[in-house]
Amino acid sequence: MFGEASPEERRRFYTEEWRPSEVPEFILRTLSQREFGFDRTGGGPSDRYNRMASVEQLQGVLRRLAPYGVYSSVSLYSVPERREGWLGAELVFDVDAKDLPVRGCSCARGEVCGTCLEEAKQHVLGIAEVLRDDFALEEMHFVYSGRGYHLRVTDREVMELGSRERAEILDYVAAGVVPELTELGFGYPAHFRRRMRLLLPRLSEEMLRDAKVPKRAREVLLSREGRERVLRGLKGGTGVLTEMLKKRGTERLMELVRRINAEMVDAKVTVDVKRILRLPGSLHSKVSMKCMLVRKIESFDPLSQAVPRFVSERESKGIYKQEI
Repeated sequence: MFGEASPEERRRFYTEEWRPSEVPEFILRTLSQREFGFDRTGGGPSDRYNRMASVEQLQGVLRRLAPYGVYSSVSLYSVPERREGWLGAELVFDVDAKDLPVRGCSCARGEVCGTCLEEAKQHVLGIAEVLRDDFALEEMHFVYSGRGYHLRVTDREVMELGSRERAEILDYVAAGVVPELTELGFGYPAHFRRRMRLLLPRLSEEMLRDAKVPKRAREVLLSREGRERVLRGLKGGTGVLTEMLKKRGTERLMELVRRINAEMVDAKVTVDVKRILRLPGSLHSKVSMKCMLVRKIESFDPLSQAVPRFVSERESKGIYKQEI
């Protein structure tokens, strides 16, 4: 269905379809403080250290270059063309469907389908809920990246955080296990229990064995009744789980879940305060999908709402390319 965009398709997208209104307000109001990067050939954004004084200038560049990829920094600078005078950076969580360590579909590593795109969306929604409930953050922007989602947080209190503080937030939000709570018998955080509910049915015997989960604990976890008991036990702290899985089984399971949860998010993107990301509104030329701000995330369907016009024209002419 989708495949790589040709140079002519890129040119048509930026001259006929792209509009300045595609750029979200949170980027527009800080446009001149951001570094812009362009991928001209498909080899990555090698053309960096660019400053755009206005969205009209950006539009002119896009029409002239019809680039393979367009990127802007999550950081704000007083001199963005030299990346000097750092003023702060968005807190970003990057969930890419093609890199999910556990998926409910049959996609090979690096491939994407509607099922794993939906799973990536649900994971991002879960992260946003934790940020809202546990950190009282409000300025969150969902962006479909072409093969996954970016959650970009612009609350003032996170903009000036350093890499260490961002890593601590990531560890809590992504990994989900809070040892000091479970050791005191308070059970596991609600967001961790929600993820366990989704994850447990997808843990195969091979995964459990590779994680050195003992045989007795594996038998419990691989049965439907056992998984339900584990989910109920999560509310009661480690003591309840230890009764079912024994101490070693509980420790091995929690370590496996912690690792899988952490791998759901690209940690480098969260902790790097000088990162550049795909510009919302631009074309992901590798898969011919639009990177775009998503205003109604719960009902968003990228396979119908993020498709450029030229892709529909391909299909109407009977031209089909490889899957994303």
